[in-house]
Amino acid sequence: MDRLRTFGIVAHIDAGKTTLTERILHDSGAQGWVGSVDQGTASTDWLPQERSRGISIMAAATRVTWGQHVLQVVDTPGHVDFIAEVERCLHVLDGVVVVVDGVRGVESQTEVVWEQATARRLPRLVFVNKLDRPGADFDNVVAELAKVFDCVAVPLVVPLADAEGAFAGLGDAITGAVQWFLDRPPSPEHARELQGQLRRAHDRLVEAVADQEDAILEVVVAGGQLAPGLLRAALKRAVLRGALVPVLAGAALWNRGVDWLLDAVIALLPAASELPRTGLWSVDRAGDAAAPFCGLVFKVHHLAGVWNYVRVVRGTLRAGMVCARSRPGAPACEIAELWMMQADRHSVVPSALPGEIVVVPGELGLRTGETLYDPNSPVTLPVPRFPAPVLTATFEPQQAEDGARLLAELRAMAVDDPTLRVDRDHGLVVVRGMGELHLEIVADLLRTRVDCQFTVSRPRVDRRETVARDGSGTAETRAMVGGGECSAICRVDVHRLPDGQAPAVFEVAVPEQPAVLAAIQDLRQLVALGCQVGPMVGLRIVLAEVVASSGLAIEGLVQQAAAKAFALAIERAGLVILEPWVAFELWCPEDSSAAVLADLGAREGQVVGMSSGRLGARIRGRAPLARMLGYVTRLRSITKGRGQAALRPDGYAAQA
Repeated sequence: MDRLRTFGIVAHIDAGKTTLTERILHDSGAQGWVGSVDQGTASTDWLPQERSRGISIMAAATRVTWGQHVLQVVDTPGHVDFIAEVERCLHVLDGVVVVVDGVRGVESQTEVVWEQATARRLPRLVFVNKLDRPGADFDNVVAELAKVFDCVAVPLVVPLADAEGAFAGLGDAITGAVQWFLDRPPSPEHARELQGQLRRAHDRLVEAVADQEDAILEVVVAGGQLAPGLLRAALKRAVLRGALVPVLAGAALWNRGVDWLLDAVIALLPAASELPRTGLWSVDRAGDAAAPFCGLVFKVHHLAGVWNYVRVVRGTLRAGMVCARSRPGAPACEIAELWMMQADRHSVVPSALPGEIVVVPGELGLRTGETLYDPNSPVTLPVPRFPAPVLTATFEPQQAEDGARLLAELRAMAVDDPTLRVDRDHGLVVVRGMGELHLEIVADLLRTRVDCQFTVSRPRVDRRETVARDGSGTAETRAMVGGGECSAICRVDVHRLPDGQAPAVFEVAVPEQPAVLAAIQDLRQLVALGCQVGPMVGLRIVLAEVVASSGLAIEGLVQQAAAKAFALAIERAGLVILEPWVAFELWCPEDSSAAVLADLGAREGQVVGMSSGRLGARIRGRAPLARMLGYVTRLRSITKGRGQAALRPDGYAAQA
């Protein structure tokens, strides 16, 4: 466990995550070729939809050795539509490498994955990529990181330029070691300038570390020299606390800086034995190989067979074991075989120790978030949480008899993807997803899995409902039963929650008799369906009073009275329709910015920031998702193909 590092590579789309992963695989000796995203040969982008589009859709886990250490590397998608892939992987990772484009700097999805890592208190390293490209500015990216994320970003590996200003080498701020590309060391005069640059980087690093530890500060104040090992150990402690964020430089496409990045992963990211006792590792005896086994199923794939990804938290998982499951009512399962993964390739292993990621193959009925454990030591590990989908499309088969197959296959896909919702509404198959690209990929995958023709409707936004204020309703129902009259009176109070987008909560202020429990179940269904356009959120529903006579029909009367009282309470509280909004980040030529701004205004966009940079105008803001459907195509039209846009969910707001 001391020699195991488990980390993910996260970034905005096109920052170079997969290219970096391919270089890691090659440099570590895990594969003998270097895959290319552009040529569709990247081993971690093995789905046909990934290779044809040049993007990562599914997270890929791989395992390599570097020196005496084992690295479990997870390459995650960069597109916001596949945020669930990132979320469930971060749930089981011990640290992240954030890749930032040296030309574009911090982008919108960089902020999303940073927030996800912060929420899980994951230590971070930053790799500033593409420094070989015109317009790359390492110092500007470091300053932007510090400003945007309010962190202490400190260069650990700095780029070195030749006399003409081209990216020509790298320098280590701890040891002063230098790598020159193409064996072209600088002239003596230029070398002195670069030595001064390295000294300044070293002093900046020492100052940042000294601000974190008094023992280091005392050495610095006394004028002493810090040994590299001492400085590196102090830096690691600061990184694990989240006090410092080391920044490294390179160009993954040309294999510049990848080796030093791997050295930094080993030196600065935690081993499984160094993890704080939170999250997965808060369970008793976590990390103890001799303890009763438990592990989390964090991902399920139904592709070439069924792959159930498990991270072992304690004990030893062995082939042939019988494991209990945390899902209520789920039967125990036998682990027939264990795989260590190399993207879509695998090797069979007899066992897995704490901290290791393995695949349990086979249709075992497992779901994302389930805990597997020794039947004699029940335990439930924390589960990842996923955002609700925001777009809806209808999948309609050309032949009506194919509807059942289409629905069954989509529901199987929803097992793999926690952000995919599949329902049937008046005979139509309704699919909810995270965005236009998400629904497109679902349709593409479905076409490879069923041999029937179907059409997909134009996506529409998935709205929610809430209330404007508190409200209360009382209703009475009566019925003649067996020659006598029975009645039920119910009062339902509705309170608006401070977080107007939180899931609805239910309370019962009366004794929980069978009729009361049935009424609450009905109210749950009413809230899930909503009054007009979608499920209700941001409210607390209290069944505050139930007065009923006795009799066989009383349960139905209480249900009817509660439903009427709830409808009256909602009417008095004021129904509010919520629609999803997105945050946008646009790049466009300066001469197109006026037209872009005018188009955003027509879409009810709210611009919150605009700046000029090396790539032209950069515009940030937010807008209703319904008005931004198909926007990328429109932006390219306005800017003659030169504009780019990134959209990400930004909550809900009252519909105008």
